[in-house]
Amino acid sequence: MTDGAPSDDRRSQPVSGGTPTELDWAIRTAIYQNFATTGAAPSYAVLAEQFERTLDQVSESITRLLTAHEIAPFADGTGVFMANPFSAVATDYAVETAGVTVFANCAWDALGVPAILGTDGWIRTHCAERATPLEFGIRDGALTGDEGVIHMVVPIRDAWVDIGFT
Repeated sequence: MTDGAPSDDRRSQPVSGGTPTELDWAIRTAIYQNFATTGAAPSYAVLAEQFERTLDQVSESITRLLTAHEIAPFADGTGVFMANPFSAVATDYAVETAGVTVFANCAWDALGVPAILGTDGWIRTHCAERATPLEFGIRDGALTGDEGVIHMVVPIRDAWVDIGFT
């Protein structure tokens, strides 16, 4: 993934925070809705205003969602870094749909974007090994485009050890 952030930061490290609350799930839903409609994550300030909460309360909510492996925040607490399959930072996996273009975290997540949005989607990227261009996606509900293999470098059981790298 190309997110411009070092993989050793703390944005992906689980912290104690308790079980997600109804508010946490509502905030999670708002984050996904924002990604789906705008291609971007809302800031903590926007979430605080939307839910009539303080920035600290939103931060605590995001911490519980991180602990539950639902949302990954930026280390500086300014916003959401990712909500799988969506990325708040530019990556090599821009997914074009009829309604919005969003960034995905990896090739696997790029295919997850059309699935979660219930629409077709197209990805233009490149082979990580050879740098050759690749295009693939979902057209009329079916996988199409260039052939290739999605290589998972990190076993999925270890993904949240450093979700920014994964």
